[in-house]
Amino acid sequence: MKNHLCKLPDVRSVLLAVFKMIFICFLLTLLFIYTLDDGARRKFTTLFLFREGLVFINTSTTSSDYYESELPVCRGNLLDQREYRYVRETGNSYDANRLMHSIINKGSACRLLHYTPQRLVSCFDHLHYFVHNKTEISGSGDSKLHFVFLGDSRIRHQFYNFVRLIPDFGSQVWPIEIPPAFHGDIEITSDIMRLGLSFQWRPLINETVIETIRQWATHENERPYFVFLGMAVHHMMKENGGNFKSYQENLMQLAPILGQLANVTRVVWLNQYPSVDSNAWINDINTVIFSEKIHSYNRAIRQILEKENIPIWDSSNPLGEEYVRACATLKRDEIFNSNGRPCLFKDVTYYDCDDYIHTGYSALSQATQLLFNDICNSHVNSINQSNTKI
Repeated sequence: MKNHLCKLPDVRSVLLAVFKMIFICFLLTLLFIYTLDDGARRKFTTLFLFREGLVFINTSTTSSDYYESELPVCRGNLLDQREYRYVRETGNSYDANRLMHSIINKGSACRLLHYTPQRLVSCFDHLHYFVHNKTEISGSGDSKLHFVFLGDSRIRHQFYNFVRLIPDFGSQVWPIEIPPAFHGDIEITSDIMRLGLSFQWRPLINETVIETIRQWATHENERPYFVFLGMAVHHMMKENGGNFKSYQENLMQLAPILGQLANVTRVVWLNQYPSVDSNAWINDINTVIFSEKIHSYNRAIRQILEKENIPIWDSSNPLGEEYVRACATLKRDEIFNSNGRPCLFKDVTYYDCDDYIHTGYSALSQATQLLFNDICNSHVNSINQSNTKI
């Protein structure tokens, strides 16, 4: 009589079956993501990366058609956090496509546009027309629309992000070669776009800065259309005095002259983003420059500049704060390190938490989109007529 024993399944066949199931699930997941609308697909990817500690801002929405058809375009002083705030979603992420108005129609939302090189060309064309037909504040006495970024390396990084979206239409750049940590002036001009872009390395508030602002305030032919500035962290360093009271005194000398300039052209002061602090760096420079001290400087700056009605850009603070929190979730020995700092016309570092002073591109790129919305959205009807599909 035969002994009927149950045959055990072959190990290889079991593994093959498991592999097939995993592979089928993987394909179904890819199909699910692919069939999502573009906004939902990008949101899925963004949220996944956020959990990995790389991305902290939701750059799209699940109902982009709704925002396009229902929400008005954000207009006005988008850079002032007291007027506009990013919309916080579930958890700690923010929707970088929407702002919430805090004053007019309190609680109402508006949508931000995504500025592409093509849309920026239309924006600058319309700005040039309005400025030189004297229907806006005077500025850019020459034939070019002139944007000036004045300050330290934090302003320089914002300048890099501003420039990288603007098409290179016959642009002339000086100097031709720009080293990573460049402590000098940068000039970019484009006759085709009738555009001038300048970065002026001015890390300290001194007589040179005060005299430059005075010249712009009193001489229309030298006056830029837009002046974007900020100087603080270098004043914290011991080699520059490291004296908070001295900084306040210097700023109080600058403020009235800056107020005169703000009466005749666009002036914006950058609120300082927090730094990426670490208790492990007990002998590094961030024992001199750190978030708490930066915050105290910001408070003093606001008290002084508000008396002269100088606009302060602080509505992008959540971007810098979320960047710091994202860095805190990453193990420092796993952080990507680039070879040097951002260079012009080259993708800047997406995130580099070892660079504790400079906020990474992942945050600054979104801040730059907010800046373009602030500059251009008043002309959005004209721009959209010129660009029906962008």
